[in-house]
Amino acid sequence: MALIVFSSLTACGGKKLGLDPKNHSDSELYEVGLKYLKDEDYEKAREAFKVVFENFPKSDYRILAKLGYADSYFQQESEANYLLAIQEYQDFISLFPFSPKACYAQLQIGMCYYGMVEKPDRDQTNTRRALDEFRKVVDTYPDCEQYQQAYDHLLKCYSRLAEHEFLIAQFYQKTGRHGAAVDRIKGLLKAYPESIYQAKFYFVLAHSLQELGQSSESCAYYELLLGKWPQTEFTSDAQEEKAKVCRLEQTPG
Repeated sequence: MALIVFSSLTACGGKKLGLDPKNHSDSELYEVGLKYLKDEDYEKAREAFKVVFENFPKSDYRILAKLGYADSYFQQESEANYLLAIQEYQDFISLFPFSPKACYAQLQIGMCYYGMVEKPDRDQTNTRRALDEFRKVVDTYPDCEQYQQAYDHLLKCYSRLAEHEFLIAQFYQKTGRHGAAVDRIKGLLKAYPESIYQAKFYFVLAHSLQELGQSSESCAYYELLLGKWPQTEFTSDAQEEKAKVCRLEQTPG
């Protein structure tokens, strides 16, 4: 039925779409919008969704059409379109705050920012924005269908931010600024959840503490690294350095 309707509505050879709400139902027009969306004809999809939204105020398809309109921008995957999608999803939440679909709209705001995330060595403003939006899903909609997806992306954002901080700490370490490296690593360990920690964080931290002559603390971090990650690319070096600093730490003054 949807294909027949779609053909009848587009039989004008690409001229003006026959999206007359007097001649077609809300469901028919919505299905046309979905077909255009699937075919990546985003302008025509938006036109069909707009007709549904503006002409069927009491229809359940009005809510779906509003989301379809926002999704059409999201699927175009450019910074400009992500920003337009964000506006539409935010508008949806304002109009339908108690809709079961509000959680999806909130997730999609996060996904828009996530789509604009830079590499770890670049500015992380959009990563922080994405994290804030995913956290809203986790905090506001704990029982919604999109909860796990939001939580998983929340951790990905934490990982990206931690990697950014680690790259700065690593630079400090390589340039002999070991105090600054220690501060950066300890800062990220305090700021981000343990589930995203990596062996390299502890290796740089332990090594910088070692260079600063803080043998006791360095020894503790080498031991922690080897206990938690016994088989990594850092294992051999960590074992060797641990033997040095832990021996120094145990040697009477």
